[in-house]
Amino acid sequence: MKRLLLLVAGSALAFFMGMAPAQADNGPHIMQAVSGPTTGVVIAQAGAGKCAGCHRAHTAQASYLLVQEQPALCYTCHGSGGTAAQTDVQLGVYSSTGGALRGGGFDQAMIGAHSATKDVVLSGTRLSGANQMIPVIGGEATTSKHDINTVGTMWGNGAINSGAGTTVTLECGSCHDPHGNGNYRILRPVPVDSGAATPGVTIPDATSKVYTTTNYWLSGDTNVPNTTAGSTPGVDGYIQNVSAWCTTCHTRYLASSGSYKTPNTDPATGTVDGIFMYRHRSDAVNKEAGAANCITCHVAHGSNATMTGSAATQVKLPDGTVSGDSRLLRVDNRGTCLMCHNV
Repeated sequence: MKRLLLLVAGSALAFFMGMAPAQADNGPHIMQAVSGPTTGVVIAQAGAGKCAGCHRAHTAQASYLLVQEQPALCYTCHGSGGTAAQTDVQLGVYSSTGGALRGGGFDQAMIGAHSATKDVVLSGTRLSGANQMIPVIGGEATTSKHDINTVGTMWGNGAINSGAGTTVTLECGSCHDPHGNGNYRILRPVPVDSGAATPGVTIPDATSKVYTTTNYWLSGDTNVPNTTAGSTPGVDGYIQNVSAWCTTCHTRYLASSGSYKTPNTDPATGTVDGIFMYRHRSDAVNKEAGAANCITCHVAHGSNATMTGSAATQVKLPDGTVSGDSRLLRVDNRGTCLMCHNV
C-alpha cells in the first residue's frame, strides 16, 4: 500500500530554502525545472537541491528512497517542531500567527466544538438557523483524525453493496502530491488507493492562500476561482468541488437531494446497498456554510470534538462497531445536526 506519499519536504529543505518558511503548496513542492516541454534546461537552476531534503540515493530509510517514513518526514516541516513551514498540521496551528488551521490537526485541534452557537430566526412560517458560530479555542487533543501510517478502513469505498469499505494505509501523500501539481493544497485529483478513475476531481488553486479561520462553521474558500464547467454562479471553486473530491475515496457517501427517502441503488442492476441505503445529502454547494456538503460537518485532518451519552454509546460505524469518536465532526455530540436543523 505504500506510495511516494508526503505532504511536505524534509528538514534539510530549510538549508536549501535559506531557512525561509515555505508555503505549503508552493515552496519546495513546486518543480523549478520545467512546466512543459523544454530544451536546454540548466540543471544548476532546476532546484535539484530540494531532492536531498527528502530522498537518499543509497542510504534511504524508507521506501521510495525517502529519508524516513511518513508522517515523521512530513512533520519535519509541518509538525510541532518544524522550521521550514508555517502550517503545523500536527497541532492544527499556523505557527507565525497562532491562527487555527481550517482543517484542524492530527494531534491537536483548536475547534470550539463545545461552544458552538446559532441564532434561531423565523423564515416564513418556519424556524431556521442563522449566524452559526464555532469559535477558535486553545488547542485540545484530537478525538478523531485521518490516521496516518496506520491500517484503517476507507468507509464507503467500493461498489454498491460491496461491504462497509476498503482497508488501506493512509499517508500524507495519499491525498497530497509531494512534488506539486498546481491544485488546491496540492491535492491529488485521484487519491492513492482510492480506486477512483482518472481524471478524478481537480480543485483549482487559490489565488491567495488563507490557511486559518476564526469560525469553524465557515467552510468555504472564496479565494478559489470557479472554473468548473456548468458550475453554480457565485460559488467558490472549493465548495463546488470538495464533496466530489472527498467521495473519490468515500464513494457511497455522495448523495443528492431526496436521498433521505430514496435508497442508494445501482442503476445498472437495481441492487440496493444494504449498508449505505438512505443518506443525508452531501453534494450541495454554497459560498460558505448552510449547504449540505461533506466539509460543512467535517474537518480534513482531525477534530477535538467530544462525544458523550447516546452520541458515544448508540452510534455505530458502518461495520456495526459502536464508536464514541468524533468522526472528524466540528461540534460535540453530533451537534452539527442542530447547527442547521431545529428539532
